[in-house]
Amino acid sequence: MPANSSGYGTVQFALKVQNANIEMRAQLPQGAVSPTVLLPILQSLSNSLCELTVQTASRLGEQLSCREGCGACCRQAVPISPVEARAIAEWLDQQPEERQAVLRRRFRRAVARLEESGIAQEIRDRKDLADRAAMHELGLRYFALGIACPFLEEERCTIHEMRPLRCREYLVVSPAKHCAHPATKEIVGIKPPVLLSQILAGWDTNGETRPPELILLTMLEEWIAKHPAEQDRPCRTSPELLQEFLRAFAKDAADAPSDPRGAPS
Repeated sequence: MPANSSGYGTVQFALKVQNANIEMRAQLPQGAVSPTVLLPILQSLSNSLCELTVQTASRLGEQLSCREGCGACCRQAVPISPVEARAIAEWLDQQPEERQAVLRRRFRRAVARLEESGIAQEIRDRKDLADRAAMHELGLRYFALGIACPFLEEERCTIHEMRPLRCREYLVVSPAKHCAHPATKEIVGIKPPVLLSQILAGWDTNGETRPPELILLTMLEEWIAKHPAEQDRPCRTSPELLQEFLRAFAKDAADAPSDPRGAPS
């Protein structure tokens, strides 16, 4: 990554996924950094992977049913990584005070509902994230509460450009009417060949690898209160972080099935 006088360097790489080439280029700062600086690259890469998935599904006769204004999935429990939690919190801090107040009230109301239902404490105590049946059951109970994402307005995402990777990866090809009734098991989804959300979940805000933890978008402020930005001590450079990420990406890409059809993850 060659440096320039501004303290930034240019990174450029190409990835081959299912016979398709994805090229990326970005300016990254020199020295030890927080992995949040890589987030725009990962978001762009996620968009490319999702486009590739939709194209592959189309050739198999499946059409994406997700449309602007359909916000049923925005009432699901959305897990985010520590890196995304930090980035979204920083974005929220930069909003005008009046806008911040509106959004923070929504977060507080959402957490209050989760506390009343007992789900908030279950999420804090949840350690076994590999128990898919238990996680699915918890997700259905969360959805039944009808808690809209704090960033949802008039069934539209107001942070679409920086929405979590998990939201980008949720692609549905079954009729949209089924999305309001996930317990019926009528929802059919397609998966990107590599789930970047799962890779990013293994990093903390310093860029060190860590066991994944369950952080819900609606419980963002609680996580931030326990992990203030002042505790961040970036210990790795942009090239080091990117190389680790690309190694994990290559491993997952090598194992990716050619058919993207399956239940949404």
